[in-house]
Amino acid sequence: MIASLLTALAMLASPEVKPHSEVRPQLASSGVEELFSEANAAFLSGDPAKAIALYEALLAEGVASPELETNLGAALQRQGKHGPAALHFERALFLMPGDDDARADLQEVRKGNVDRLEGEAEDGGVEALVRALSPVPGPWASLALLILWSLAWAALAVKLLLPSLARRAPFGAIAAALFGGACLAAVLCAGAAAQNRLALSRAVVVSLSAPVREGPDAKSASPFEVHEGTPVRLEDLENGFARIKLANGLTGWVPQAAVELVVPRQWRGSAQPG
Repeated sequence: MIASLLTALAMLASPEVKPHSEVRPQLASSGVEELFSEANAAFLSGDPAKAIALYEALLAEGVASPELETNLGAALQRQGKHGPAALHFERALFLMPGDDDARADLQEVRKGNVDRLEGEAEDGGVEALVRALSPVPGPWASLALLILWSLAWAALAVKLLLPSLARRAPFGAIAAALFGGACLAAVLCAGAAAQNRLALSRAVVVSLSAPVREGPDAKSASPFEVHEGTPVRLEDLENGFARIKLANGLTGWVPQAAVELVVPRQWRGSAQPG
C-alpha cells in the first residue's frame, strides 16, 4: 500500500497522457466539418490520395478525433501503406478504446504483417487490463486513494484513542470500509499508471522494413529486421536511432524515422517515452 501511495503522489505531481475527453476534438466547427466531409467524399469517390492530404491537413490543424484517425488509416490502407495505417488505427483506439470499427480495421491490417511475434495477441495479458482501465482518470484515482487512506486512519484512531466517542458510531466498520475503498482506489491508480507508461512508449513500425542493429550506429551488426505495422515499445533515443522492444522480448536499434509513437507528443505535454 505504501508503494501505491507513492504512485498516487507521483501521478498527481507528474505529467500524464491527456484524458480522452481532453484530446478528442469537436469535428463540429463549420470549417473542420466541411474539410472532413470533403475528405470523406474524396475517399468514397476512389481518390485516397486526395483524402489523405485533406485528413492530414486536419491533423496539422491540431484536430484529434477517432473518426479522423480511423478514416485516415482506411485511406492509407487502400494505398497499401500498412504501417502508417496501423499507426492511425492505434491512435483511434487510444482516443476511443471501445471503437469496434478501428479495432476491426487494425486486426485486418495485422493479418498482412510480415512479423508474426509470439506474445503480441491483441487481447492478451497486461495490455488487455490496460485497455480496460484506460478510461480511468489517474489523478482522480490518486486523490481518492490519498483521501480514503487518511480518513481510514482517522476513523481507526478515533476507535482506539477515543472510546467514549467511538461508542456513538461504528468507527471500526467505517475504518474497514474506508480501507477497502482505498484498496480499490490503489488498484485503479496502479492501472492508470500502467496505462500511462505503456501508452507513452507504444510505437508502430511505419517503414516497409528496417534493420534492427545491436547499437545506435549504422555500422553496428544487424541480426534481424522489422517490417511495417509491427507494434513495438520505444525505450530510448540516441544518435538518430530508436531502441525498440518487440512483443517476444527481442530488443535493438532502428532508425528513428522507421517508427512512430502511437501517442503524439502534442497529446501528452512534456511527458517523455520510456
